[in-house]
Amino acid sequence: MAKKRLTEKDIDQLLAQYRAERRRLGFQLDLVRNTILDLKKAKGQASPTSKKDGGTSDGIVKRGPGRPRKDGSTGAPKKKVGRPKKRERKDRALNEWDNAVLAAINSSGRLLPKEDILSYVENWARKNEPKLPQAEVEVFVTRSLQKLSGRKKMLGTHHSGLRRGYHYGLKDWFFNSSGKLRRQHYDRLVLNEGAEA
Repeated sequence: MAKKRLTEKDIDQLLAQYRAERRRLGFQLDLVRNTILDLKKAKGQASPTSKKDGGTSDGIVKRGPGRPRKDGSTGAPKKKVGRPKKRERKDRALNEWDNAVLAAINSSGRLLPKEDILSYVENWARKNEPKLPQAEVEVFVTRSLQKLSGRKKMLGTHHSGLRRGYHYGLKDWFFNSSGKLRRQHYDRLVLNEGAEA
């Protein structure tokens, strides 16, 4: 269905019609305002209690419009203002997987990639968790690495740029402020390709 275009004459007629409607509504609004004022005056003369008391003819004091008073007379419990405090996580002790990952790095004395840590922990798991499949061992190692290098802040990470992933090392080998590997510990970084950084 095609839209009809309004001609200039149609637009002028619509403008005149809407302006007349606006004037009529303005007149009605003034009439309603005056009627409300008259009714308020009549109510003020008929009511025995004054407006300042906030009372009615029954003697019941009603709260006026707007926010309730801050003196606590409303009886409702006060709400705490502001953002609720974050739930603090309890510091959990290291589990056996975390200890196995730390032992792998401590025993080698080097920065290790995840693959080397995984092979060490797989040997450990064969003795301590013989029924656990290899895929689950990898999941536990990944969780431990994330935990120890993240929340626990016991491991630091170094990205050499010559291979994918991180090399993990003890936190003492890294700067606390920037998290970068200290120069005196560069010899701990041994890359599989035979190059040293």
